[in-house]
Amino acid sequence: MRHRYPIEGRRGHREREKYMTIQQYIGREFPCSCGRTHSTGMKIADISSGASRRLVPALRELGRRRVFWVADENTWPILGRQAAADMNEAGIAQSGVILPGEPHADELGIGQTLMHLDRDADVLLAIGSGTINDITKFVSHRLHKPYVILASAPSMDGFASNVAAMTTDRMKTTYEAHIPEAFLADLDVLSKAPMEMIAAGVGDILGKYNALCDWKIGKIITGEYYCEEIVRLMREAVEKVVESIPGLKERRPEAYAGLTEALVLSGIAMGFAGNSRPASGSEHHLSHFWEMRYLFEGRKALLHGTKVGVGTVLSIRMAEKLLNMPADFEKGIAHARNFDWDDWKARVEKGYGPAAGSVFELEKTARKNDAAAHAQRMETIRAHWDEITAAMRESLPASAKVAGMLRELGGPADPEEIGVEPSLVEEAILLAKELRSRYTILQLLWDLGLLEEFAAEFSGKAGK
Repeated sequence: MRHRYPIEGRRGHREREKYMTIQQYIGREFPCSCGRTHSTGMKIADISSGASRRLVPALRELGRRRVFWVADENTWPILGRQAAADMNEAGIAQSGVILPGEPHADELGIGQTLMHLDRDADVLLAIGSGTINDITKFVSHRLHKPYVILASAPSMDGFASNVAAMTTDRMKTTYEAHIPEAFLADLDVLSKAPMEMIAAGVGDILGKYNALCDWKIGKIITGEYYCEEIVRLMREAVEKVVESIPGLKERRPEAYAGLTEALVLSGIAMGFAGNSRPASGSEHHLSHFWEMRYLFEGRKALLHGTKVGVGTVLSIRMAEKLLNMPADFEKGIAHARNFDWDDWKARVEKGYGPAAGSVFELEKTARKNDAAAHAQRMETIRAHWDEITAAMRESLPASAKVAGMLRELGGPADPEEIGVEPSLVEEAILLAKELRSRYTILQLLWDLGLLEEFAAEFSGKAGK
């Protein structure tokens, strides 16, 4: 399976064609112009019709003889039962756990998995997608055992990443993990997944528009590590998905192959960077904040990619407003000078609840709200304002275009469509930047003294 990707040239906008597939990254090292050598630990990637029936050959190729699998009540009948039968027939020892209800990647999910764990297993098998993948990845990494994925839906981009998104102490946290040895995605299964999950996968990929822009802004303002080759890889993945949207609606297998490959390439890009920066920015922070609050309040969880898609549209809308405003650096300086720490702490305690302590600890090192750190950032922002705004104009499509792509698949694009009320939109804009130490448009708006104004406007509070 070979895909053609347009790659923008440098000056003159010349284009060249280049073919890149997951297979071309496996088993290779790539000395990069960024000064690092990139590689992935994945050994097998099979995205094709009937891939689930090739689990046994993959395990044999990897030399695995004893499997512990993790599934849930939805993925077991779709993929798990047949996989277990195939392993039994092949003489591969297997056991596992079917997590009940709607499992979460949290302490309970980890505990349920460990309660059934076969400690003599030489590989763990994730039978599912988002939550199942994160649980299996986290447990296998902590036990120093490899793991393999049998994907059930192209709904998120964490398959091939080296991090696991977990909720611990009621705080959404990204943990170091490892990449699967093998990834198998059966197009006969994936193309029958609920369209809600397909739209979520697309939403997760469209979020890269914003994540890459945030990364570039962070590089300009804080000098953080940035890699043009990883950015190029991510842009290829995004454009492939954009091209695939009509085919996804029509349930064409090649479109599902394109979406799934893009999701896997996104994880590989995170591995190249050493963290989730190429794939996660303010859109993910908004999503994580909403997820955390839903958990606190006992509300039904939403698909990760669904929230990310909505967060992407919201983040781009804020960028569009910022680009249409005159720069007023003195406003940012006055805002930081008059910053009320007691008010901020009260807001964090209200917004983060039991997780507020983690935010206070992060602030000690991240210094997001520190006056001296802000003064240094403002010098850079003032000196590089044209470069910052150019990065936004060049990186971001129109918010209406992104919303249209999501809605073409029946996915939501506005917070109210997923049940996020205006007050929670306002809190997320004000507080989601405190989740991570990364620089995003949310931090830029705070530095410019505009975050309160934007939170009021985009939550519908302005003028009321």
